[in-house]
Amino acid sequence: MQLHWHRRNLRPAPNPALSTAFGAAERNDSRVLPLFVLDDAILSRADVLRVAFMLGSLRALRGWYRDHGSDLVIRHGDPTDLVGHTAVTVGAGRVVWNSDHSRLARGRDRAVRRALARAGVAYTAVPEQSTETEPSTTPVSDPEAYLASPDTFDVETGTLPRLSDLCEDAYDSAPLTAGTTAARKRLRAMSNGTTYRRCDDDGR
Repeated sequence: MQLHWHRRNLRPAPNPALSTAFGAAERNDSRVLPLFVLDDAILSRADVLRVAFMLGSLRALRGWYRDHGSDLVIRHGDPTDLVGHTAVTVGAGRVVWNSDHSRLARGRDRAVRRALARAGVAYTAVPEQSTETEPSTTPVSDPEAYLASPDTFDVETGTLPRLSDLCEDAYDSAPLTAGTTAARKRLRAMSNGTTYRRCDDDGR
């Protein structure tokens, strides 16, 4: 079992880590289960626009997984605990994610790596801008054949929160999907003279 931990990259493709997980599942005749953790350490540093964009992207990503016979496992809390706990619960032999070089992500990843090592679970961080052309980075042609359903395991998929659940200053609670007319309209309205807070000090 491969557990794919979604972070910044909230899309099925291009997604080097997800392709790597699919490649391993294809070679080993195993499955891939997707996970996203709502991390309060990051949410507390994100402005309302970023959170709205994230929720819209998660909604679209969950729809893609459901269309392919799976579902996105959504947990809320500290990834240091939740990633390893989820991996152990579903019997994952490896956790795969895309590398993130921001300072906040580096600290989080070190903690998650230590927790996975203690739990005896392997992990792989895949470069986001991978230029490799090996089969492990090639999108699988039949995702349904390799995606696992959370219903098979004793793990809750979690509900997708509303914007108002995560941001006290949200002026409406409807998550928007990136690229839609409504999303572009909100972006123009909110970016008028506003400088958004960054999620970390590296400006990423």
